[in-house]
Amino acid sequence: MSANETLKNIPIQQEHVAGAGALHPARRTVQYLTLLILILIPLSGLFRFDMEAGGVVLLDRQVWFSDIFIVMGFWVFIASLLVMMYSLVGSVFCGWMCPQNTASEYANMLTYKLLGRRADMMNMSGEKMQVAVRRKSMLNYLLLGLGLLLPSMLYALIPLLYFFPPSAIWSLVTFTKDPQLAGSLYWIYMVCVALFLLDIAVIRHLMCKYMCIYRVWQHSFKTRETLHIHYDKQRSDHCETCHYCVDSCFLDIDPRQTEVFDSCVNCGECVVACDELHSKSKKLAGPGLLSFVMGAENRHGENRGSVASFFSRAKASSMATVLGGILFVIGIVGYQSDEFSVYRSEAWQGAKVLDYRINMAHKLYHPTNVSFRIEGLNPDVYQLEKNTVHFVTAGRQDVKLHINESLPKGLYRFRVFAKADDGWSGVFNVTHFAPGG
Repeated sequence: MSANETLKNIPIQQEHVAGAGALHPARRTVQYLTLLILILIPLSGLFRFDMEAGGVVLLDRQVWFSDIFIVMGFWVFIASLLVMMYSLVGSVFCGWMCPQNTASEYANMLTYKLLGRRADMMNMSGEKMQVAVRRKSMLNYLLLGLGLLLPSMLYALIPLLYFFPPSAIWSLVTFTKDPQLAGSLYWIYMVCVALFLLDIAVIRHLMCKYMCIYRVWQHSFKTRETLHIHYDKQRSDHCETCHYCVDSCFLDIDPRQTEVFDSCVNCGECVVACDELHSKSKKLAGPGLLSFVMGAENRHGENRGSVASFFSRAKASSMATVLGGILFVIGIVGYQSDEFSVYRSEAWQGAKVLDYRINMAHKLYHPTNVSFRIEGLNPDVYQLEKNTVHFVTAGRQDVKLHINESLPKGLYRFRVFAKADDGWSGVFNVTHFAPGG
């Protein structure tokens, strides 16, 4: 007998190693942290929309189109980073971070607990919802409705935080008056609550399967080498009459037959289910048959690494991510916190051609004072409405500058200087034509 044949006859005992059970609590933690981060992003001024100014707030700065390095750097960095993430870990965002899945899983849990395991709110097959006989009570339906309404009310506040200042949202919640609180905001909030309630109560995971454009975009970058579920076919005898992994999948997928284009969101619930079954079983030795792997399998079923392959496939997106980060840093370093300009104000009703308007824009969301001074004209030939303007937060203010009619006829060049308490300073050159008395 040869050495190879002798080695083949040696029995191999696989020992179960704990670890897959940590996936479920880890995923729940990430999901709740994601919701918390989504709330903190607008509250901290990291990113939101300023509806009054018609602009974007980024890092507590009002970003204009003139801040081209910040705008281009931010979007190039985010877009290329998402492409890299899709190429490497696939739809992990959907299974571990997406608020839609978080709310849908919560709704499933509450529905099954109050109405039974077969009480699906909506099924594309058209089957009627089956409620457990012992749970058909008005109290259970009332608790379910209340349990779905409260998260909908919380979810509806999150998008509003991105379009209205936190003080206005607080006034909305506490029913207090606020000048920034539009009367229509209550109706907008009610519509948002109704839409989220419909989504959580009825649509749920059907959004992920059939409606999510984001998932379709992800598929454009996914390959067989992207993170996916691996099935150990060599121990397929463990799966006889067992569908525990299929039952654990909230997207109704058979984890043993995953494809490149499917609805799998890499949540890992099937991995946990199979691993727990093996750890509790006295007949099934070894770890679960399902695991996360990266890289394509060869003809022998062996998996090969994909790190080098990933960087070769994502070379362009990697360079774009670095470029976007560099542009963003350049934009932040060179950011101008204030801008101003001087205009002829002859368009004002009743104003003379001798009047000017100094338009001052403060782009940071914290208080500051801006002072003005004029060089190139004698103080007795002009009147400045005020020498200093105060900003409580980001915004615009106008200061009138009047040139006396007694100024002799001719061209006069003068400069308007502006200086803020935060260290910013600027100058604007003006050429004035005096028609003469």
